Amino acid sequence: MKSDIDKKIDARVTAAFEDIVSGPHTKSGQDILDGVRSLVRTVWLGKIYAALPQDKTSIQEYFLDAELEQLLNEAVDECYNMVSLITERAKEEFRR
Repeated sequence: MKSDIDKKIDARVTAAFEDIVSGPHTKSGQDILDGVRSLVRTVWLGKIYAALPQDKTSIQEYFLDAELEQLLNEAVDECYNMVSLITERAKEEFRR
């Protein structure tokens, strides 16, 4: 599956997570963004496979770019919520 949507993941993740990742231009910030990109890709692919019809129609035949982009938006939102929660818990632990 080579969609133009797949090429948007890096920029979308960087934009969405810039408020969480302090200093995306640092080594640790870049490592966090790389991990989040991998997480978003995994969640996105899981959503795609979950949405496939039971007759196993191929992705190229079944999904339009708009549908793939909507699934990507959902994946970014879900991952953002997870990472935000983890970040808040880490900050609380650090304050103790």
